Amino acid sequence: MIDVIEALVGYLFVVGGRAVSATPPGALVELPPRKVQRSREADTFFTLITPFGKTHATANVYEALAHLAADVYFRSGGSVTSGLREAIYTVNSQISEAGQRHTLNMICAVMRGSEVYIARTAQSACLLRQNGDLTCYPDSPSDSAPLGATPSPDVKLSRCEVMPGDRMMLCDGNLANAERAALSEALAAETLTAVIEPLKALAGKEAQAVVIEFATPETPDPTPIPQPRKSTPIPTPAPPPTTTAEVPTPAEPTAEPAPSPSAPLETPPARAAETPKAPISQRATVATSNLLGSFAKGLNRGLSRLLPEPSEDGAPRIPTMLAAVLAILIPVIVVFVMVALQLSQFDLTQFEQMVREVEEAARQAELISLENEPVARTAWLGILERVAYVETTGGRTNDPTLNRIRAKAQDILDHFDKVTRRTPTPLRNFGEGAQLVNPIIRGSADVYTLDVRRSAIYRDTLAPEAVTLITRNTQPVVQRGQAVSAFSVREVVDMVWLAEGGVQRANVLAALDTQGILITYSPTFAPATAQRLAGADLWGKPIALATWRGNLYLLDPEANQIWRYRPLGSSYPNPPEEYFESDLKPDLTTAVDFAIDPNGNIYIFFEDGQLKKFTSGLEQRFALSGMPTPMSLKSGRAMYLDGDSPLPAIYLLDAADQSVYQVTLSGAFRYRFRATDPNLFRNMTGIYADRDNIFVASGAVLYHFSIADLAGRPAP
Repeated sequence: MIDVIEALVGYLFVVGGRAVSATPPGALVELPPRKVQRSREADTFFTLITPFGKTHATANVYEALAHLAADVYFRSGGSVTSGLREAIYTVNSQISEAGQRHTLNMICAVMRGSEVYIARTAQSACLLRQNGDLTCYPDSPSDSAPLGATPSPDVKLSRCEVMPGDRMMLCDGNLANAERAALSEALAAETLTAVIEPLKALAGKEAQAVVIEFATPETPDPTPIPQPRKSTPIPTPAPPPTTTAEVPTPAEPTAEPAPSPSAPLETPPARAAETPKAPISQRATVATSNLLGSFAKGLNRGLSRLLPEPSEDGAPRIPTMLAAVLAILIPVIVVFVMVALQLSQFDLTQFEQMVREVEEAARQAELISLENEPVARTAWLGILERVAYVETTGGRTNDPTLNRIRAKAQDILDHFDKVTRRTPTPLRNFGEGAQLVNPIIRGSADVYTLDVRRSAIYRDTLAPEAVTLITRNTQPVVQRGQAVSAFSVREVVDMVWLAEGGVQRANVLAALDTQGILITYSPTFAPATAQRLAGADLWGKPIALATWRGNLYLLDPEANQIWRYRPLGSSYPNPPEEYFESDLKPDLTTAVDFAIDPNGNIYIFFEDGQLKKFTSGLEQRFALSGMPTPMSLKSGRAMYLDGDSPLPAIYLLDAADQSVYQVTLSGAFRYRFRATDPNLFRNMTGIYADRDNIFVASGAVLYHFSIADLAGRPAP
């Protein structure tokens, strides 16, 4: 059994039919950082990001995305495959948020012991030569959508066992589509260095690859090759390069590195399991020597005072046991202090150097005009990546210089993306496992929150300033298993405020149970009551409620219909009406929420981010306009229509984008709100707007933020 398997790595980069003496910009092999979750300590991360199609980004974009993927993986928890998915999804989101016009192939692999886990997209491929056979993992390259084309990329996953002597290649489709027998023969070359030469002949005009040879620690390194201009030791990759000095304008072709006549045409292999020793600066060495000298002098003075002088006959007066302890302890202390001082001084020096490099990169980025948005955007995205890289590598956060640079970069990117940052205040955490939907606020005081996972509705009291709750009631007003009238509550899916309608009293909270029960609760006349709605056997699976002029509407994507109940007296006694006629039904299978404006127009929100408008069952001409980028609002989760505000608006939740969009009733963009801490809005599920106060349910927490300061200001 092989206890340790290492990876020797080589690279192939072919541009315009010529092999270039440089590592492909999107290729990266990364060992775990110093501070990493226990489940990731034994992992080695490989990735290769390549262009899809004819549109290429600049080299620094690929480098930044590769470092981002490695950082996300090592920060993630859970299984290896979930970490790989998260890395790919994050890169996809980064491309989409940046509004880039290019699309990418991406493949990642993680080596853990003798197991290798692979995740790939689009035309990337992983080829493994093992026991004379060549296998493609997870399967052959396909025509699936590349990164940047869809909100949810198609990720193929696989796992394989490797042994010393096996060779693996991560490559783009140009090389993967070469003749298999020739690829197998190339990967069977005697040494890893010898593999590269036949691969160049198979590559065509454009190709990128990472070639990995699995070996034991005793396997000798390949014959040394003169180093190209790009450093190849893998465990200590340099920070992502400055993204300002070499960024071409969109009108210019992307510059590719030219091959050097004197340099070899392939990147020399490096051992992924070895960490090269970094030199300590002269300043650190001098400081360490001075400190050790002071320590030795102090120790000498201390011993002179503590220990007695020798006796007249020259025999020592120190007990034998004490002398033995001192003989062992003093060298240990000296070695410990010396190592600690060296490490601390080295870390400080390295961290300060990296911070200075980021400062210089930021100064270069400031020279780019903001009117040249594509170039400026790429540069400041790179600055954010470098800040994150320095913090991760140095293991330090809250450095004032890095915080200042990050804030400036984020402000510029927010300006490009029309993002207005808010600092949400958490009002209440409903506990682990809670799944909240659209909250309801009445009279600017009562807060109703539905946890659909527990089928429980909570009523809390809001302080006048709308930033805290005066009371947090642990006992729900309605919950699963509760007897309400002659019924027992089962699964509550949504709730709405009924100012009027077929209920005994106006101004009540109404909640829908999937068994066809309408539950109503009055804060004045508790407890809750219930009535059975006729025609529930016609339903598929309603997901949302709305009301207009006393009528009750149910959005039912499974039945491809909106059901309308008209009131009669104090109830809804008749079966529902179909809002859409049979021959005019739209496709509602992906609808996630809906709302009705004061004029009776219905707006339906879909999971792909589309918003459609209907009047009397007929679809109207309606489109969102003025959105920040073409990639804005590509997924939908929930919506709210604020028709009581002086400026009526529709609020749309895009959890994938971590944004709350505010648009007018005609579809014109007004604001794109994001939290200052992006993690707060990662799991948004519901929203309510009470004029200037916005309430967002995200995960198990209900948040509040204000937009009062935006009154009278032009939208971005």
